[in-house]
Amino acid sequence: MDNIQAKTGKTQEDFWKLAIKKHFVKQGKIVAKHAGLLAWLKPEIGLGHVHANLIILYLRLRANDPKVSSQSKKWAHSTGYQEPK
Repeated sequence: MDNIQAKTGKTQEDFWKLAIKKHFVKQGKIVAKHAGLLAWLKPEIGLGHVHANLIILYLRLRANDPKVSSQSKKWAHSTGYQEPK
């Protein structure tokens, strides 16, 4: 996450707020498809594929998406994901 923040100037909380503003998140749940999120994060924000997927994982964790595997959760935490306060 440090590299993403250095490149974009945005924190994981900023990405959450942007996703809400873009209507990708409604009532705390992700309503956009993965491809739609990639289409936003890659060209508009300027992230590469791996970083965009990491932000999508962070968004899914923040939304308590039950489809996120425990392995993905561990990996996200190892990259700097922090549970919202």
